[in-house]
Amino acid sequence: MNEYTLAEISLGMECSFTRRITSEMEDAFRTISGDENPLHKDDGFAETISDGKFKGHISFGMLTASLYSTMAGMYLPGKYSLIHSIDELSFTNPVYSGDELTVTGTVIDKNEALRLIVLKVIIKNGLGKTVSKAKMKVLVMK
Repeated sequence: MNEYTLAEISLGMECSFTRRITSEMEDAFRTISGDENPLHKDDGFAETISDGKFKGHISFGMLTASLYSTMAGMYLPGKYSLIHSIDELSFTNPVYSGDELTVTGTVIDKNEALRLIVLKVIIKNGLGKTVSKAKMKVLVMK
């Protein structure tokens, strides 16, 4: 876990990490969220409903989006973070169980008076395709 203080954070600063999406993660998310939509567990349904676009069931978008929390809470800034908002969140390509995702956050704005940084965060799959992106406003508590 990083422990960047506001004074240590500068424009252009960047952090990245990778995480593999597993069926166990999907099952845990399904249990926690109560989302039983067959798109997220039935390969045949997902393939049929997408006219063959999806190669099987797709992982939950909000499971992918949970990695935004990991970015702020563990990496940039890390220990002293408090997420204010996640803006312009989009899901641009499907995520499948087994996909390794790379999450990259870049500081694009810093407001000393408000103790606030803005991160541009992009999540890409192993093929380099963007699967999600957002802007995050994060308070830096120290």
